[in-house]
Amino acid sequence: MFQLLISRYGSRLRDFWYEAQKKAKKTARDRGLQGWNDVAVWRDFKPIYIPEYIWPHYLKHVTSERFT
Repeated sequence: MFQLLISRYGSRLRDFWYEAQKKAKKTARDRGLQGWNDVAVWRDFKPIYIPEYIWPHYLKHVTSERFT
């Protein structure tokens, strides 16, 4: 039961961050920026529901060796 709860909420958290990333990329693309899929371009388009101090940590995590 506990493992089921962990897996369910873990996937929801992953989905939350994925959606935030998609929104930032979409905003950069809608503004006509070249290379909108690059983190350096869409990092300035933080979704409003993510605190200012959390966003840089997420971007650092996404650009780490684990994701390259």
